[in-house]
Amino acid sequence: MNAQSEKAKAAMAKENSQSDNEEVIAQLEKQVSIAVWIQFIGQIMEAFYLSKIMLVSEEVRENANERQILLGAWIQTAGQLFEGVGTTKQLYTDEEKSLTLEAQRVTNFGDWLQSVGVALEANAGTQIILEEIRKAEEEEFIP
Repeated sequence: MNAQSEKAKAAMAKENSQSDNEEVIAQLEKQVSIAVWIQFIGQIMEAFYLSKIMLVSEEVRENANERQILLGAWIQTAGQLFEGVGTTKQLYTDEEKSLTLEAQRVTNFGDWLQSVGVALEANAGTQIILEEIRKAEEEEFIP
């Protein structure tokens, strides 16, 4: 009987441990969702302030690379919004597979949009750097 009692205690301990892990995971998933929304707030602020710079500075407004950076920032903002919506849907969706899968698709679409926005910004940033290097080389050239 003692062996059965030990097995029962071990099984209960395993169940309790699994339940504790599920609670920890649920709490961490909520924190991830909050973090994604905080990122969205930061991203929308970045896009907003870049837009204001564009309105104020004619030099920035006339530069195609600067406009591409702004476009990239707004695309990232849209992607961050989709990721926030998808992450939150995943968190609050009951175990219905089709809804969870749809929420994952929304999150993934947001990730792809963010990637496109980052690529646009990175490309434009590289072009700006190359322009600055060319200008510096032209100024150094003394015939």
